Amino acid sequence: MTFARKVITTVTAAGLAGAGLVGAAGPAQATVLDREQKRCGAALVTAELERDSREHEVDVEVYSQRRGERWRIVIRDSDGEVLHRITRKTNREGEFDVWRSVPRSDDRLKLRVKGPNKQRCTLTLRA
Repeated sequence: MTFARKVITTVTAAGLAGAGLVGAAGPAQATVLDREQKRCGAALVTAELERDSREHEVDVEVYSQRRGERWRIVIRDSDGEVLHRITRKTNREGEFDVWRSVPRSDDRLKLRVKGPNKQRCTLTLRA
């Protein structure tokens, strides 16, 4: 084996080992506890409740295919207390994605989604 080939082999092996170490040291994967998808008028709304090692997180995606639409999302806990009020406008592609941390103690979350032209839907997520 030539000297140049040995150098290339050593550098490549070190790079692959380093990439493996970086991947192993990355953040833990979140576990999806519940997922619900509904039509809200012409739009599609998807909500997920995820758990990682420290917290629960709600991820809401709206796909309406119309840019600049204003949408409101209210997240309530199992007692009906409002945890988050969110207002967003769809981007150029007619969609948006939001996520919020919620207390781990809640076993049920209710999401009310309101869009333009009286588009409304309710989604329920359970831990």
